[in-house]
Parts: sequence; structure tokens; C-alpha cells
Amino acid sequence: MKTLYAWTNKVNTLFWERVCLSTTPENVKALSAFRIVVGLFMLAIYVPSFSWIVGAPQALFTPPLLSLANLFGGFPAPTFFYLLDGVVLLSLVCFTIGVKARISTLVFLFACLIGLNFNFSFGKIDHSILIYSLLLCMSFSGWGRHLAVLPDKASRFDSPSKSLSLLSILLCFAMFSAGFEKALSWLDFDPTKNGFLGWFNDGYYTLDRRYLFADYVNYFPPLLLEVFDYTAVVFELSPLFFLLHSRKAWRLWLLIACSFHVTNTFLLNIPFIANSMVYLAFTDFTWLYEKMSNLLKQSYVKTLGTGAIVLLLIMRGKEAYYLDTSAALLSPSDKTELKLYLGLLLWIFAIILIARSLLHRRPTATIREPNKEIVPVLEPQF
Repeated sequence: MKTLYAWTNKVNTLFWERVCLSTTPENVKALSAFRIVVGLFMLAIYVPSFSWIVGAPQALFTPPLLSLANLFGGFPAPTFFYLLDGVVLLSLVCFTIGVKARISTLVFLFACLIGLNFNFSFGKIDHSILIYSLLLCMSFSGWGRHLAVLPDKASRFDSPSKSLSLLSILLCFAMFSAGFEKALSWLDFDPTKNGFLGWFNDGYYTLDRRYLFADYVNYFPPLLLEVFDYTAVVFELSPLFFLLHSRKAWRLWLLIACSFHVTNTFLLNIPFIANSMVYLAFTDFTWLYEKMSNLLKQSYVKTLGTGAIVLLLIMRGKEAYYLDTSAALLSPSDKTELKLYLGLLLWIFAIILIARSLLHRRPTATIREPNKEIVPVLEPQF
């Protein structure tokens, strides 16, 4: 029994060591710059809003069995959702500018958790889990200790390597769960049945996704469509192998993932914009941290930055509290084509940054002990 325990513990240690080697950031301060990028992204594009539920009939209240919404007999009063949106907006602004970012991020996640339980009470659950997983992991990375109005104090709970390692495993699990389900039905070696084409037809004819290169899919030969099926399955089942192989291999998979999403945007008109932030968490933002540090020393930059944050807050508040307006960049009433072009822009931006990190050679961290040769510094272990 002790031998089995020792073997299991050794395998577990080796596993997390490999994950840490592939994900540990090159510069911890760079995560602070990434925090601002994520915050601005969500303020401008992806901040959740729940006040639209105010106009929903009580007859549509059908929450899943395991849902906090079951604690209520129906949708709460409008004031509840207005207050919830207020907490979401204020906490989002606070973690963006660095007002106790750890607590602000956790408050934001808690408010979103409550709101999403009601959001999913209509019988449909979306794919937003990865962006919330990113925020949960990053809240314990120490990303609020720099470039912050009220910086977080150093905490024993902060560990950039563990935060990114956990995020990478969650990403691998999410991809594997999607790929495994596809593998059961898509790998049938039958060219007359095609999973990719099933997705395409549903979006093209039911949801009217006919933008960019969608029309050309109708002319694709069956063999190419079959290749799409196998490629998608292999891609979604493979991230853990890349993660455990090496740091460069993991970033190569992230680069492939971005290209995969670009293809989906062109052909299926599904941009999955929020995933771009999850992939960018594993890139090096040291260059951005240095630029932000220098710029924030200028008073006019602080003024412009404050004005931009206030403007985004007003726009988002207007959208949340005045349901007949559409102030947000990606609100439901905006044109689908605009979303797709913005998605392509973000994915190309992500490809450039990940490619830059992939080509960058990471220096080996070393320490010199007295009267001894240089020895490598070990990565943190779980």
C-alpha cells in the first residue's frame, strides 16, 4: 500500500512539475498588464448584464436541478437585478484599475455566479465558463500587486505558476470534454455523415449565419468535410499532450487553437471571442508592463485613462439600466457582421502575440552559490 502511495505521489509531482514548466510566467509583473487588458476587454465587449431578465415572464422560470435559482420561487424583483448589475460593473472597474484586485475579482465572480444561475433558468447554458475560470485562477496569481491604484498585499495564497497551471488544466479538460463527445459520433469513417456539416447547416439555415466565407462551404467536397471532422477531434483531444511535452509545444498548441477559431469564424461564423483572453494568459506581456509603467508616470495619460474608464462605465450602465438602448459595442442588437470582424481582429492580435512568445527564447533562471558552480533554479512545485 505504501509503495502504491509513493508511486502515485511521485507521478502526481512529476505531472505538476511538467505543467509548471510549460506555464510559469516569465515575468510576474506582466500579469498586472494582462489584468488591465482583460478588464478593458470585458468593459468594452464582454461584461455580463442581467437586468434584461426583468422583462421575462415568470412562466419561463425553469432552472436546472443543481442551481442556486431553485432557492427562489421565481425571478426576483427588478431591484435585485439592477443591484446585481451595479455590483458587476463596479467590481469590474475596480479590478481593472487595481483597487484590491483580488477581492474585486472574487466579488465580480460571485455576482456573476448568482446572475448566471438566473440566466440559465431559461433552459439553455452557454459556453462562457472559460472566461470565468480565467478570472478565478488569476485572482490568486498576484496580478493586483502592480499597476494598481490600491495594490494587493503579498499573500501566501498568491502563486502565478499554480494559477496558470490550474488554468491550463481546466482549458485542457474543457477541450477534451468537447472533443470526446465529437469523437463518439464524428469518427464514423462514413463520408455520407458529417459532423462539421451538421453544425454548419444548423447555423446557416436556422440561425442565418451566412457571412464571410460561409457560402463557399456548400461547395466543399465530402472528403474535405470529413477531414474537418477528424481534425477538430484530434485538435480538441490533444492539448494535454502538448502541455506535458514542453513550454514551446504548449504555445504551439495555443497558436493552432487561435488559427482554429479563425477558421470557425470564417466558415461557421462562430468567433468565441472570450477564449482569446484565456489563450493570451500564457503569453509574455513584459513589454506591455514596461510601456504601461512608463506611460502611467505621465499625468495626462492618467487623465485620459480615467476618462476612458468612466466613459465605458457610463456606456455599460446605460445599457444595463435602460433596456431600450444599445450602448455596448457587442450588444445583441448590433450587427452580427460587426461581431465577426471584431472577432477576427482579436484572433489575429492573439496569433501575433502568441507567435511572438513562441519565438522568444526564455532565459534559464540560475543562482550562484558561494564557491560553487551555477545551478538552475527549480520551478515551484504543487
